Amino acid sequence: MVSKTVLGLFTAGAVAVAIAGAAMADAKSAIEARQACMKQGHGGMMKVMVPVMKGQAKFDKAAIDEAIAKSDAACAGWADWWGEDTKPGGAVKTEAKLEIWTDPKGFEAAGMNYMKAQEAVKAAADEAAFKAAFPALGKGCQGCHEKFRQAED
Repeated sequence: MVSKTVLGLFTAGAVAVAIAGAAMADAKSAIEARQACMKQGHGGMMKVMVPVMKGQAKFDKAAIDEAIAKSDAACAGWADWWGEDTKPGGAVKTEAKLEIWTDPKGFEAAGMNYMKAQEAVKAAADEAAFKAAFPALGKGCQGCHEKFRQAED
């Protein structure tokens, strides 16, 4: 017969394992959501916009607006994806640099620069305005990637 103490320890251990597993699943979900935001969201948006900048595609306000809307939807949970358990070096691989957590004001400022530039692109009603606004968006991406993203292995 199993004593109550042993049963209690076993139950506590099982609960701890379940909590740790749930935390790892939450961290994994958050990191995967960040990656989808970057790759499908922002990357998808750039696939529409960069050819316009290069003169390889016609300016299409509706297509640009749709790409921005898809990016915004892919990134809608952004604020919830940066828990302590999603830092680099954890159980789940991430390209995020530790600077996100050690310089949160810098990370927030970089994000605000990006959002401001995206709003300017969104407000561009014609090709000339788009081409004037787009470089700041590219710099917004670069500003975050240089300081807050590590290269893939």
